[in-house]
Amino acid sequence: MKKFKIIWIILLLIIALIVIACIWQNSFSFLITKSDKIIAVLVVLSIALLLSHLHDIVFLLLSKVVNSNFRIFDKTNIDIDSKIKKNNEETDSFTEIVKFIQTRYGFFWRYKVCKCLVLGHHSDVEHLLPNLSQDQWQLSDNTLIVYGGDIQDEPNTQWLETLKKYFSRILPFFSKPLDAVIWVVPKHYLDNNRQQQLLLEKAVLKLQARNKVLKWSAPLYLVAGQSSEWSQTGRIEQSVGVLFTKLKQDDMESVVVSLNQLAKECSQRGVRQLKDNTCYSFLLKLSQNLVKRDITNIRRYLTSLIAFPYSPHVRGLFFAPPQSKSNDENMPIFEHSLAITPTWQSIRDDANSQMGRRMGIQWDIWSCYALLSLMGVICIALCTSYFRNASLIDDSFELVKQADDSIKQDYTSRLQIQHQLQQHLEQLLYRQQHGAPLFNRFGLNHNDEVLKRMWLTYRATNSRNIATPFHNIMTDYLNLLTELPPGDSRREKLVDSAYDVLKAYLMMGHPDKSDGLYLSQFATTKWRAPEGVSDGDWQRLMPDLVRFWGQMLNLHPDWAQSNDTRLVKDVRQILINKIGVQNAVNTLYQEMIQRASQHYANQNMNQLLEGLDSQVLFSTDTEIPGVYTRKAWDNTIKDEIAEVAKYRKEQIDWVLSDGENDLTASISPDTLKKQLTDRYFSEYSAAWLNFLNTIQWHSSNNVSDVIEQLTLLADTRQSPLIALINVVKYQSEVAYSGDGLSDNLIRSAQELIGNKSKTGLPINNEASGPLTATFLPVTSLLNNNNTNGLSLQTYLLRITQVRLKLQNIANSADPQAMMQGLAKSVFKGTSIDLTETRDYGNLIAANLGEEWSGFGYSLFKRPLEQSWQVVLAPAANSFNEVWQNYIVSQWEKSFAGRYPFKNTDNEASLAELARFLRADTGIIDSFITSELNGVLEKKGGSWVINSVNAQGLNFSPKFLDALKLFNELSAELLTTGDVALSFDIMPRSGSKITRTELVVNKQKLEYFNQSPTWKRFNWPGDGYSPYSQLSWSSDTSGLRLYKYYSGDWAWIRLLGSASVKPLDSSRYEIVWKAPDQRKLRFILRTQLGGGPLTLLKLRNFTLPKTVFE
Repeated sequence: MKKFKIIWIILLLIIALIVIACIWQNSFSFLITKSDKIIAVLVVLSIALLLSHLHDIVFLLLSKVVNSNFRIFDKTNIDIDSKIKKNNEETDSFTEIVKFIQTRYGFFWRYKVCKCLVLGHHSDVEHLLPNLSQDQWQLSDNTLIVYGGDIQDEPNTQWLETLKKYFSRILPFFSKPLDAVIWVVPKHYLDNNRQQQLLLEKAVLKLQARNKVLKWSAPLYLVAGQSSEWSQTGRIEQSVGVLFTKLKQDDMESVVVSLNQLAKECSQRGVRQLKDNTCYSFLLKLSQNLVKRDITNIRRYLTSLIAFPYSPHVRGLFFAPPQSKSNDENMPIFEHSLAITPTWQSIRDDANSQMGRRMGIQWDIWSCYALLSLMGVICIALCTSYFRNASLIDDSFELVKQADDSIKQDYTSRLQIQHQLQQHLEQLLYRQQHGAPLFNRFGLNHNDEVLKRMWLTYRATNSRNIATPFHNIMTDYLNLLTELPPGDSRREKLVDSAYDVLKAYLMMGHPDKSDGLYLSQFATTKWRAPEGVSDGDWQRLMPDLVRFWGQMLNLHPDWAQSNDTRLVKDVRQILINKIGVQNAVNTLYQEMIQRASQHYANQNMNQLLEGLDSQVLFSTDTEIPGVYTRKAWDNTIKDEIAEVAKYRKEQIDWVLSDGENDLTASISPDTLKKQLTDRYFSEYSAAWLNFLNTIQWHSSNNVSDVIEQLTLLADTRQSPLIALINVVKYQSEVAYSGDGLSDNLIRSAQELIGNKSKTGLPINNEASGPLTATFLPVTSLLNNNNTNGLSLQTYLLRITQVRLKLQNIANSADPQAMMQGLAKSVFKGTSIDLTETRDYGNLIAANLGEEWSGFGYSLFKRPLEQSWQVVLAPAANSFNEVWQNYIVSQWEKSFAGRYPFKNTDNEASLAELARFLRADTGIIDSFITSELNGVLEKKGGSWVINSVNAQGLNFSPKFLDALKLFNELSAELLTTGDVALSFDIMPRSGSKITRTELVVNKQKLEYFNQSPTWKRFNWPGDGYSPYSQLSWSSDTSGLRLYKYYSGDWAWIRLLGSASVKPLDSSRYEIVWKAPDQRKLRFILRTQLGGGPLTLLKLRNFTLPKTVFE
């Protein structure tokens, strides 16, 4: 209860301090004045004092809550009342101890009495401390001994916590519940066996568990009881034992020395006692046992005890004789009386000098240290804050005094003092917005109070020095403007600056519109230095003073100057009449385009190229609107936009609007100009993209027309393509800026004198404009140093190379033969120039991007595709003849009328078949490699069409299928160069079939319905007597021949008479149908593809007569 009372008071104190700190930090908005805060602090302290006397009520309420929660959440089968009864019994026992000891030793008995916990088996304990196991505790001569049970037992957590609660010293931090732990070791504790080692380890663990519950580790004293053959009654008893300063494994020799010294002393005293009485042999026998065997065993035992990482602090080892109970009935024996002996006295005296140590993290100590550190930091911070704030207050009031006294000084001195006052205010404002420095806080910061006091002085000072003179100057200016008649020249001059003056005048009367930077800039240009102030001092001080005042108007609306409403209305009317009201941007743009379109008609392709005929090459039905040309921009549109932005801008803002009229918000001239310009160039780009992407190339079907087109296309003087690129480049150089400005001016001059040429390769420049991004893919072709290697000059050069090659063919004596020769070079892949030129055109078209796809295809890709098709298409038929003469004729000569190509007895030669089908070196592969390498390419061992070089060619599907079949046969049969095939066959049982026999070129497979196995076959075998046969027998007949074939193709013929069903990628079911609906079943397993089954595809196969259709 007392402990709870202390905790309750500390908790109330902490809460009170937190609330008081919040009060002085202005956390409560209703506490404004200092007196209010003092009253609030007194109230908090009074409430805390009142609650501190109600700890009994709080404790009772918390007990009720805890008990009810315990009853609700306890889900065990133990009766709650029994638990409470048990806890009460344990509490009562310790309460009895405390009352008894407190009666004898006073309130501070915990500091006077040595509290010892005895552990050990009850028989061993009774041997040394009679009646202790029954009494549970004994007291005598400032020594309290409490029996804690056997050390091997599980710790009684509730009992230990109760002991800690009643025995711990309140200061410091409820420490030292025990002064010593006494372990009465068992009789055979020095036995060197596994059982004793386990018991020792278990004892250490249990002791450690008890220390954790107590959160305290007291020194451990080992007491070993020594038996004696004769009674030791009447012997003068001494304390026999050794103490260890700090027991370590590497310092066990000191233990041995101490034990030897102990044995020596016991021997000397034992001899003297033996002289007195021959029964007093305790010390002498102990000495003898130590010398003979126990010293070594004790060393081993202690070494094992401290070897554990969780071993306790062993302080001493004592040897005690048994204590007998008194049989004298006349001698009074008090309950719980301890028979104190020298052994217990020695332990008590040593334990009082030992400190012990806490277990686990010492939260209470660390909390105390943290609290003390915090209090020290707070004290230092409070002192620092006090001196800094005192200095701030002194400096502030010194400035206030100087400002109040400056009314008698000259104007320059007044401005300088106000500037110092302003700088100090800016510092305080910054601290108010972003927080004061750390060492200016801690409840002593008076930043807001000082600032509030200084605002009063600043307002008066600023009104005298800045606000009133500045307001009077602008009022005089506006009055003069309204008083002058409309036709007066002076009024026209005043109107030019009237808007800026009116804006500054209204800012002074409307704090929500105030702009300190604008007022500062305006005052710099319009407010001249008064008499007595130098220009340098004026320009140094005045702009900054005006800026700060303008910025503070937003925070202090009561500083606003009174404006003359009539004067403001008259000035607004004058400015509105001059400027006018601006229309919307879209309306302005449409009106501008409509006016310009009346002067510029739409232009078609012929007009853009200035009469240069492009119908031979390309044409389009789309026209370009005349307003989206460079001429329209330079002569009309640019000036129109500038004029609209200058004279038709929407300038009706809060300066010219009093809120009573519905006026459109204003935009600046630059913004309006940018909006109109961006809108125009966006539609400009769209119009040209639509025009150029609709261009269509005119196709030609003969060589002469293609040559004519390519000649005109590559002519640098008359090429419509070059002229069109010139037009595109010229039209894209609108509003250019940069290094290309001089070139732009030269072109404009050439246009004016009529010397602008649309032919000839243009020269690219590095200028940029609003259309650069859109036209860059096209104009970049004019640069020969592009990183991608693409340029218009290179393209035209390659066009010329193709044209010359075609022209040489057309002018030759045999144009058809040369055309076929060129086509063959393409088929063979040796025509590099024609192929590279076509690829170059495709690359340019692709590089232009999706936005220019129509333009790129028509003018760069389509011309070369057409040339390619004109060369290849006519030569396809002649190549079919070459195929027939060189390949088909040899094929027919070798295989016509032979099996498997015809179902005859004559068989095709396997060697001859290999000669045709070998990969790379076969007749067919060699022919394709030498003749068609440009349009066919080998990928993965198979011939596929080159999608780029074979454009315009139609390969025969039968030819491609034949190539595919030959690739399969070559890969499966000709892996070594000759026809050779290996496969596995496994027979399967059939209905009423008792035996099957398969022979393939002397390789025999017999099956008698036993467990089937795989057999390897090689085909065509040795070739000396090739034949294949299949025999079978049933349960009703003998062996019968199903089929017999001779020759190299015998096995293929036999497979041809069977039905084949694929099982997976490498296994097939082969079934031959015998008479009487019997089936001869086999499983064929191939190493690659279909194996011998692939050869079945050659049955009735005919080599295609044509390569191209």
